[in-house]
Amino acid sequence: MTKNRVYTTDVCEIFWDERGFIRLNLLESQNSYGIEEAKRQFDIAAQIIKEEKYKILVDTRGSNALPDKEAQEYTSSTTSRIAEAIIVESLSMRILSKFYMKKNKNNTVKIFSKEKNAIEWLLNYNAD
Repeated sequence: MTKNRVYTTDVCEIFWDERGFIRLNLLESQNSYGIEEAKRQFDIAAQIIKEEKYKILVDTRGSNALPDKEAQEYTSSTTSRIAEAIIVESLSMRILSKFYMKKNKNNTVKIFSKEKNAIEWLLNYNAD
């Protein structure tokens, strides 16, 4: 896998943003997804950045694709991310994202309503 390619799963597109982070755009969907989809997303991200830790922007706008309980637990238990910015516009995604933040003790996660603010935070985030 390479950084200059877009990878598509059943619920999202994943690619390297040249500004220095992985971008995951959820596709328009009303479906929930399970642990296999969550693992696939993390496998793609790990291959894009060659197993290094990374920053990620998750854009949920226009989608109601929600991870099921098992996928949520898997996602919140991983330690591969340095920082995660989540862009939300729907109330359901905002509620789920806040719940995810509380469960996610291994990573720094922040919720945004504006893409510009999310990207600015990611670019300026320093884990040191």
